[in-house]
Amino acid sequence: MRKTVKALRLVLLGEVHPAVVTTVDFDDADGLRLDADLIAAAGFVEHEKVELSDLSTGTRLSIQVRRGKAGEVGVCGAAALLIKPGTRLTLASFGWMKEKAASKHQPSIVRVDEENRPVKKSKAG
Repeated sequence: MRKTVKALRLVLLGEVHPAVVTTVDFDDADGLRLDADLIAAAGFVEHEKVELSDLSTGTRLSIQVRRGKAGEVGVCGAAALLIKPGTRLTLASFGWMKEKAASKHQPSIVRVDEENRPVKKSKAG
């Protein structure tokens, strides 16, 4: 008889795709300055760790989200050495859930236009 293992699962909570980098700032504290409306739409929390994926090079970084100006996707600090303005990114947050909750969970997916304005918000499924 097989024993059932109760596990926590790391699942996608929210995603913004494809965000376009508007600014880079080597001198600012490490982080990702992001439009407050995008933070809310994706379900991100300010200072939360998110994964940043560069859609042209495949580079992946972990970075904290900070509130920015309208339409802003600004990469700051050390990450600014790897990312240039105009780069298209996917931003994703993940969280741990019990297996039963994870099997029913639908992450928030926010698609944006070239000016980082939401054009579609949906639940994955």
